[in-house]
Amino acid sequence: MVDGNWVTAQRTAGLSAVAAKHLARPDSASFAFIGCGVQARSHLDAFCDIFPLREVRAFGRGTANRDALCRAAEARGLTAVASETARDAIDSADLVVTSVTLLPRVEPFLDARWLKVGSFATMTDLATPWLPEGMAAFERIVIDDLEQEAKMDKPLVAPALVAGDLFGLVCGDFPGRKSAEERTAFVFRGLALGDLALAGLAYRRSR
Repeated sequence: MVDGNWVTAQRTAGLSAVAAKHLARPDSASFAFIGCGVQARSHLDAFCDIFPLREVRAFGRGTANRDALCRAAEARGLTAVASETARDAIDSADLVVTSVTLLPRVEPFLDARWLKVGSFATMTDLATPWLPEGMAAFERIVIDDLEQEAKMDKPLVAPALVAGDLFGLVCGDFPGRKSAEERTAFVFRGLALGDLALAGLAYRRSR
């Protein structure tokens, strides 16, 4: 038996980290979280390994998870700020992760036009909290899988805004970040194949 919750947390943060290596500025130092649960913790762990982080800003619906995430950041030697509003959290951040719980139904409350020049956002929540009319503020949006997306009834974002998928990004089919000024984003549903691959790897490592 393998804990599926752990696998999904690690897989999701891993996908975000791969995208960030290609789409985020390598000198990114400030990290904002909208949603402060399991995904926020796994993303903090993954991104601390690849960016020179100094500050974390956290915003969530409840204070318990937010404060726990701030303590985890402080334990890593980072400055942690419990933000009063979502805009306060993201408007000065180099990196943004949104992992908003989708039940009950979420009304969009985040605007990509708030983001600073040169920032990168990864959206693990189907981009549901983001205002559709603001998504054109990103110069480049990458999704996880074009084939899977083509079969969905409702697209994550307007197809015209999508540069390609993570496979194409990693393989060099299209460029990642072109300049320090670009706003970039990774929006993804997640692939069951990714969970299966990681579960198999965890099993082999445990043996």
